[in-house]
Amino acid sequence: MTLNPFHHSQVRSTSVALLVGLFVSGPAFGAFAPGGFSVAVVSTAGSTTPTNTVAPVSATTWAATGGWTFGGASVSWTNNTQGWNSLTSTGFTSGNVVIRNESAAAQDYTITIGMTGVAAGPLVVSGSVGGQFLNTSFGLGSLTSSGPLWSALVDGATARNEFNNTLVFAQPFQIISLGNANFSNVVVPTSTASTLAIRLSVRMSAGSEASFTSTFAFQAVPAPGAIALITVAGMFGRRLRRR
Repeated sequence: MTLNPFHHSQVRSTSVALLVGLFVSGPAFGAFAPGGFSVAVVSTAGSTTPTNTVAPVSATTWAATGGWTFGGASVSWTNNTQGWNSLTSTGFTSGNVVIRNESAAAQDYTITIGMTGVAAGPLVVSGSVGGQFLNTSFGLGSLTSSGPLWSALVDGATARNEFNNTLVFAQPFQIISLGNANFSNVVVPTSTASTLAIRLSVRMSAGSEASFTSTFAFQAVPAPGAIALITVAGMFGRRLRRR
């Protein structure tokens, strides 16, 4: 089954709760640090305290593994992140998110994984997202999004949306691929960026599970003078090789 555009009005429960977990341990790497890495979960199920573990992978990269659960609803994530690297003027966040609804009713989820710090702009951003939906119930299962299912955010503003207005149905114990989407060379005109994040927003039927793998990468746009210098250096190098 493939994705179809769907304009869906959702009646959200008044019991929506916000949960924010900040990773605060570990050394600083570049201008983004583990202490500025955050995960926020909004769900109609309720709220509880997440479990988070952050470990350095290299001098500029760390791995974060964590989970959140309440009332049969749960979210888990494994994420590798390179904060802003001032030497290469690049950074990225990449990982996997699994959302489960083992409650007796449909649940709304909004998961935001982000970093806070300072990245020098303007930026060129790229990314990708893919996923699948599993219905573990005896009835017809569904996964919907009334707007973008996945978004890349820079300082809270949308840099790119994917899987817009999604509607997927799955028969009992059926797995549905959500496909893959990717983008590149999207320019974000900002002098500095202090928050870079990815966001998943989805409504899932009772007795279902969805998993997503996504990447959001960013790189500084070279100044016109730097581009000219790179071009001249390349021409000069080719001239030397011909001699």
